[in-house]
Amino acid sequence: MSARKLLRLVLSIVVLVLLWMRIARQWRYESHWWLIGSLTLSALLLLLVIYLIASVFRKPRSLRDEVPKRPLGLE
Repeated sequence: MSARKLLRLVLSIVVLVLLWMRIARQWRYESHWWLIGSLTLSALLLLLVIYLIASVFRKPRSLRDEVPKRPLGLE
């Protein structure tokens, strides 16, 4: 895993945990619009974390040949 992907993953998890802590602390005191927005944001961040973890275990694509199988004019 590259350093950039690892940093993105760690920062996403940190932001997600901080957002969940704020939601839990302010659950009864904030407006419903703020709660809906923060829950939507946390769901999107959770999907990003799942995608980043899944991309680590994905096989790299095999490179295709640059030469076409039937070059033009040589059929």
